[in-house]
Amino acid sequence: MSFAEFFLEYPDMFPARASGEAWGDEELVIDFTGGPYHFRGLNHDQTAAARDRFGELCRPAPGDVAEDATQLQVFRVPEADFRPFDTRGWEYALDFDYQPDTVGFAGWHLMGHLEWQPKLRGALWTCEHDAESFPTLVFENFFRIVVAYRLLEQGGALLHSAGVVTPDETAADIFLGHSNAGKTTISRLGLAHGRSVLSDDLNALGVEDGAAIVEKLPFAGELERTATRSGRYAVRALGRLVKSTHNAVAPLGPAQTLAALLISAPFVSQDPHRADRLVANLERLARSHPACTVEFNRDGGIWSILDTYAQEHSA
Repeated sequence: MSFAEFFLEYPDMFPARASGEAWGDEELVIDFTGGPYHFRGLNHDQTAAARDRFGELCRPAPGDVAEDATQLQVFRVPEADFRPFDTRGWEYALDFDYQPDTVGFAGWHLMGHLEWQPKLRGALWTCEHDAESFPTLVFENFFRIVVAYRLLEQGGALLHSAGVVTPDETAADIFLGHSNAGKTTISRLGLAHGRSVLSDDLNALGVEDGAAIVEKLPFAGELERTATRSGRYAVRALGRLVKSTHNAVAPLGPAQTLAALLISAPFVSQDPHRADRLVANLERLARSHPACTVEFNRDGGIWSILDTYAQEHSA
């Protein structure tokens, strides 16, 4: 199947550049890790939906938006451009077209395009604007990809992970894992033991002054309403999750650590033109903070074991 054929009626007409009919003349800046992100071409309903979804991270777009802001344009396309199908109870993966200077992607009622000239900028084409489907099924799916590439440029990485803050709120434990690895489960266990959660789905990791840090992103899975709204923490434990009948923590070798990081990096890890940069970022992260395997069950005993392990390995 060729690129975008599953989602688009006319995949050969996928936009080659950022052009088209804007939805409106409203602008919005959303500012968090890797930002600010400056959206143009929104209508009133889309702006309101984005503000409702991203809350305090949103601000009006002043005339002097920072020069380093990532510029993102939103365009209107007819619904007839997309193939119809029933999305109830359905999870899907976006379709990507990776090129040396661009990345194209398609999904349910969305087409996206990123390019570097030389700075990263992007465009979103959609037929959606209502408050139910636009902010989550279209806008956020596009936004997650933009953030992944922006973090890559800045030396960090977007990682599928659970981030659980330590009881003293000075650091966070990061648990890497693919879908169904247990990210939401261990996050729930953290909440049950009085710990706050950054996200049970995606977190931003990087290295600062030789130390691993994690920053909260406004992207969460099932625990979106219980996740803390903001935060930037030192990484205490970096673990690869393994569901088990018992609780245990064991050191992970450098090669295994890098492999765990790579498979946890969505979107960018499949891009052959930017793989070297991603690997370099992840190797730097792996060198700054050795990882471990975290085997856990649902009794919550993993937390005392992690506390002891972290204390022993911080000396």
